[in-house]
Amino acid sequence: MNEIRARLARLPLAGRVFVTLAPIAVALVAVIVLSSPSAPTTAVATPTPPAPTAVPSSAPPATIEPATPSPGPTDAAADPLLGLDGRFTILLLGSDYRPTHPGNRTDAIMVVSISPVDGSVAALSIPRDTARFPLPDGGVYDNKINALYQATIARLGREPAGTEIKRIIGTGLGIEIDWYAVIGMYGVTELIDAIGGVDVTLETAVNDPYYWVNSHTQGVHFPAGKQHLNGARALIFARTRQGDSDFQRARRQQILVLATASKVLDRGEGRLPALVKLVADWVRSDLGLEQAAAVYALVQRADLENAQSVVLGPRYADKIPGSVSYELRLDKVRALTAEWFAPAEPTPAPSS
Repeated sequence: MNEIRARLARLPLAGRVFVTLAPIAVALVAVIVLSSPSAPTTAVATPTPPAPTAVPSSAPPATIEPATPSPGPTDAAADPLLGLDGRFTILLLGSDYRPTHPGNRTDAIMVVSISPVDGSVAALSIPRDTARFPLPDGGVYDNKINALYQATIARLGREPAGTEIKRIIGTGLGIEIDWYAVIGMYGVTELIDAIGGVDVTLETAVNDPYYWVNSHTQGVHFPAGKQHLNGARALIFARTRQGDSDFQRARRQQILVLATASKVLDRGEGRLPALVKLVADWVRSDLGLEQAAAVYALVQRADLENAQSVVLGPRYADKIPGSVSYELRLDKVRALTAEWFAPAEPTPAPSS
């Protein structure tokens, strides 16, 4: 830990902040999703989009009992990094902002949690078409969940919105979320190329004849098995959904998150400063310099290869009649999170 701190001290400020986010935030940058991948686009996003127009929300009479986030392993004060439950849990939001599509719709919503006790990793994705998400006051957000962050910005402002969205998602899932990161999409290709691409493995092939690769080429194919993706292919891998479904797309996002995090770690911290400029333009988070060394050390110990991952699809949600949206089955979701995101209990020392 002291060696990491010493190296951080020699980096410029931007570099030190980046090391805090690199293994996790860079991974999500590789899998940002557009909501409408059926047509080509050549626009380039700016890192600070204008404030979005409010998206109306609805909170009918309270019919849902808000979940209580998992308590910590003890009654001690909250850990500055791990909170009360002793886990590092971060909400990752992928914004679809681009000049031709202003706003902050989050078509990628993922919660990643690491136990510092055994390095176990859990990842949970909420599909963008999820609706009627439970609110802390007992009501529900009627619209699709991918508009919730934008609506929260319109209601509270950009900075408070990050804290509030953590509270809403955490309370709904029944877990404690410590941190958040919001990531814009047009750094994807550059970032994946900057780390030399990523290796992923598909159980079944994906064929999408409708996907526009560019203004002249339509249709993409990813074979089953192991394959190496450069930045452009990685973005398509995460965006395409006509060849299977939005739920399968969310699973591919998880594959890329873990593959990219592994690649960043394998390259070593000495290679991180080269990525500072790219990431600084695309990531907004409440993680800061004071957490840098601890987060980097924690992610280095994470067992990414054996991570548990789930998409809250039809097994955990019911189709809303007359709609393309789904409503979560909260009993099943919270039973899952109670197991996968359980408080991290230190291993007791052997008795003498």
